[in-house]
This record gives sequence, C-alpha cells and structure tokens, in this order.
Amino acid sequence: MSSRRRSAAAPGLRTRVPARSRVTVRRAEAPLQRSGTMAAALRDSRAALSDLQGQLDALLSTLRDPAGRPDASAPDRLRGATAAAEQALASLRGLPRW
Repeated sequence: MSSRRRSAAAPGLRTRVPARSRVTVRRAEAPLQRSGTMAAALRDSRAALSDLQGQLDALLSTLRDPAGRPDASAPDRLRGATAAAEQALASLRGLPRW
C-alpha cells in the first residue's frame, strides 16, 4: 500500500484571499461585545443547575434512608429549583449564536 502525497500547487495556481475576508472584517455581533452577557448567563445557569442537583441529591438520599421521610417543603423547593433552571437555560437560548 503506497501513501499518496499531495504535491505543492504551482505558484500561479493558488487562490488569493480577498482583501476583506471573513477573518479581517469584524462582524457587528462580535463575540467580544457579547462575552459579558454570555458569561453572566452561563454563571446563572450553572448556579441554577447546581441548586437543582443539590435538591435532587437531598431528596434521593432521604428516599434511600429506610427511616427517612422527605419534609413537606421538599416538593416546593424542587419545583422552585426546576423553574430557576428552566429560566436560566431559556436565557441562554435567547442569546445569539457565534
């Protein structure tokens, strides 16, 4: 089995990059302008998902305990954590993509 090697293109056959290529032209919705909003949305979603995970872990450990019984406010706390996570993820979906 022989390996194929690409030969270098002749100097006159190379394609030229336009003077105003995508690399050199800065778009209006540049990532640097959105980085603060994106970072804040990511922090909020991470905090909300961590809270939701904490609520689920606490509920699961209570249910695994043979003598354990979840307190009456556990479902309300779980609903609140779920709503906060949904809202945080929705704010991420609302941001424009790069």
